[in-house]
Amino acid sequence: MPYLFTCPHCHTRTEVEDEFSGQSGECVVCGREITLPDFAPGAGSRAATVGSGKKRQSSAAWVAAAVVMLLLVGSSIVAIARIGGSTANRLRQGRERIASIKNLETIAEALNAYAADHGSYPPPAIRSRTGKPLLSWRVMILPYLGEEELYDRFNLNAAWDSSTNQMLSYQDMPVVYRHPDNQGWATDTPYHLVTGTGTLFPSTGSLGPKQVADGATKTILLAEARVSSTWTEPIDLDFATTGGRINTAAGSDFGGVTEGGVCVATVDGRGHFLPESTAALTVNALVTPRGGEPLADDVLD
Repeated sequence: MPYLFTCPHCHTRTEVEDEFSGQSGECVVCGREITLPDFAPGAGSRAATVGSGKKRQSSAAWVAAAVVMLLLVGSSIVAIARIGGSTANRLRQGRERIASIKNLETIAEALNAYAADHGSYPPPAIRSRTGKPLLSWRVMILPYLGEEELYDRFNLNAAWDSSTNQMLSYQDMPVVYRHPDNQGWATDTPYHLVTGTGTLFPSTGSLGPKQVADGATKTILLAEARVSSTWTEPIDLDFATTGGRINTAAGSDFGGVTEGGVCVATVDGRGHFLPESTAALTVNALVTPRGGEPLADDVLD
């Protein structure tokens, strides 16, 4: 009868037949050495009782080798057929989460480089003389992402959806602004600043890292959000509408991009994953740079 075995390295659960009891091989998911427990005593010896003397030993060795091979092939088939779907899905989600966090860290590094040169973070939008939002901060930090040539091609006095600027947004979107799950032709981005009263980006002007009283490791600089926008469009996450919620159906809160939670980057440039079970008060405390709210040291571990 099948036995449910959990890899001690990657914790993948796989059903294997009792004929493989006590055998060793590689985990089909992580590739590390595993040894199945002896959950069916005598199974291995029954398979090896062929012939006698040297023939018996030779057959036993052959059977042992065959069993290891069958373990690898058989476990692969069982994992794919019975558990592989969910395992593959978890692996995909894990890879996307890691890739999204790396994107956030790269963007955070560029934002901090801009702040080092200008004394504060960029404003959420490049505005016209009359105050109309024209282009996103994502365009403003292009030189800090190694995209000086692309930056020079934008018309900073025109709106994001003007003919020239819109063409650039479709043709030359930096990969770092695209979520790993997005199609290659997509121009929308999930990476947003959190704007509004009490944030790093209030209407009175952006703050800088030196103005963060609550600590760079406990203040969110940018986050994933389902706010629909082309990467050049000056739209971000409005703190007043989030309520500190993660992954709700409202569409105006944190997340909605990565399953199970939201990827964020803090002022120190590090990326983190906040599970959707995180209390709203905790999320709000992480957004405010000078709120003075008490937070556990491991809140972002």
